[in-house]
Amino acid sequence: MTRSSGPQTWFITGCSSGFGEQLVQQLRALGDNVVATGRNADTKLAHLKDTGATILDLDVTASQAELDAKFQQAIDIYGSVDVLVNNAGYIQVGALEELTQEDMQRSLDTNFHGPVNLTRSALPHFRSKGENGGGLIIYMSSQGGFIGEPAGAGYCASKFALEGAVESLSRELGWLAPGIKLLILQPGHFRTEVMSKLNHVPHRVDFWKPLNDAARTRGAGNYGHEPGDPAKMVARVIDIAKGTGAAEGKEIPLRIPFGSDCVGFMNGKLETIHKTMEDWDEVSRSTDFPDHEAPMPALPK
Repeated sequence: MTRSSGPQTWFITGCSSGFGEQLVQQLRALGDNVVATGRNADTKLAHLKDTGATILDLDVTASQAELDAKFQQAIDIYGSVDVLVNNAGYIQVGALEELTQEDMQRSLDTNFHGPVNLTRSALPHFRSKGENGGGLIIYMSSQGGFIGEPAGAGYCASKFALEGAVESLSRELGWLAPGIKLLILQPGHFRTEVMSKLNHVPHRVDFWKPLNDAARTRGAGNYGHEPGDPAKMVARVIDIAKGTGAAEGKEIPLRIPFGSDCVGFMNGKLETIHKTMEDWDEVSRSTDFPDHEAPMPALPK
């Protein structure tokens, strides 16, 4: 992918508020073309019409054919798309035992299958851009895509799954289409409307009532007091996409955490992982066949 500070065309999901809304506003202020999408777009995205963005109604849980058609519509309007941002999300809160398979499926449909299906919509277009392809696909994950949280099993499971799939795709593309770049964003707590839109499961198992009550209290208490500034994060993401400002001269990594709280939590988990690797190294290595000498075939990086 050739990064440029010049105008780009962006296709963004989940634009009604938060990071999606900020992206639309900041990108339009820079003169970029933006296709802003969301459910019930006529009402929920009406406040973005004055920006000059193209507004499309899109539910990321729609069929592959419908997602393909929406992405093609963006190409027809602007001639090309440079950046796809998978931002739409759904947060289901509740203890794992109380979450039904249907509850888990709602999280997976929005947070995993939606971005993966839109990626399928975008890849043929990005592959067509030169010998190595070209384009950037951004995935809004979370610190919950790296750290499991109490009452967050549905959300974390969907984000863990997304990160695993995207990491696999990055190695596939690195082998055959290195011009297509992927970027996973891992924000901590940012001052958006997320905490006001949590989907709490009803109390189903008495044992977990204290946990679920605490999760409700935590969500309400966090709302409006999150440490992260979404405008600042979006500005950094735009820098990364364009190779300007804070990202000038830097290669796009696969993952970037955002927010001091996220960095702290992730470093804590990494320290635990490193300690486990050191403490259990001999046990871990003791399970090979004694005559195993040849290294495993190398995989594409």
